[in-house]
Amino acid sequence: MTKLQDYFRDKVSQEGFDLFAVFARFEYAMKKGGFRRKTLPDAAWQTFAEALPSDFYAKMKAAPEAQIYFQQPPNHLVVDGGDNVKWSMKLDEPKDALSLFNSIKVARNNLFHGDKAHNNDRDTKLMAAALFILNAAYDEAEKDAKFGRFISEMEFGL
Repeated sequence: MTKLQDYFRDKVSQEGFDLFAVFARFEYAMKKGGFRRKTLPDAAWQTFAEALPSDFYAKMKAAPEAQIYFQQPPNHLVVDGGDNVKWSMKLDEPKDALSLFNSIKVARNNLFHGDKAHNNDRDTKLMAAALFILNAAYDEAEKDAKFGRFISEMEFGL
């Protein structure tokens, strides 16, 4: 009998596994650390993005490690009008920090929930760039006291 975890272990890149872990922890720390939607137990990415320094987006747009999100942003699934889904073929370049985080969420969702080929070069590049961006956001958060609870949950909540 095939165990699903054994099948997928060598199908998803290390960057994919790393992003899964980092993204999950990031959203947990956001929820516990003051960046939660008011009436829902969801991470408030807009509030988080707005709390980052105003030059965060410009830094990411200039960073070579993040370029795939600006030059070849991830596609997303849409309903095809029938019983199926298809790729939208509408690539939305991020215009600000929030849309950059939303683009990362699309890439993550495509890999973990969507119709994606596993371990292809493009997915690996998207995952590596997402990790770069999340690490940069974390580095910025460490510098500002308003992120104190978020940082504490990231570091000490495991």
